[in-house]
Amino acid sequence: SRIPQCMSSVSGRVRKQWYQRRVRGPGGQRRDKRETKVQIKVNISQADWISYRTKDSLAKKLDNSGHLQINDETSRSQSSNKTECLNKLYRLLLEHSYVPPEPTEEELASDRRKEKARKEKRKQANRAKKYHSKRDHPFSW
Repeated sequence: SRIPQCMSSVSGRVRKQWYQRRVRGPGGQRRDKRETKVQIKVNISQADWISYRTKDSLAKKLDNSGHLQINDETSRSQSSNKTECLNKLYRLLLEHSYVPPEPTEEELASDRRKEKARKEKRKQANRAKKYHSKRDHPFSW
């Protein structure tokens, strides 16, 4: 998989630290000798090109030092895992920078009608509850 074109321009502006690790688990002798697991650490708090809204959205995913950590070990190739880490970073930034469109007047009017109907239904339920509780109480004299 290739890095998207817009991410390759962003990739140059990202202050990142790469870490290579040995992968744990099954795979035999070759796996024990190769450092194919890749971890990227990106300092999101100091990235001036990321909007404050996106930073706030990503805040739950940051570690104590303000870094976003992304790991990948799906491939046996370190370069493929680096590319996949950048793809994950790109998708994460896209997901957290999404701004939903403003609701239209029709949607707002529909929401108001639904809320009014809910309130009326709740009011009728409370009236019926009061009526039945006074009328059928077994200990009323």
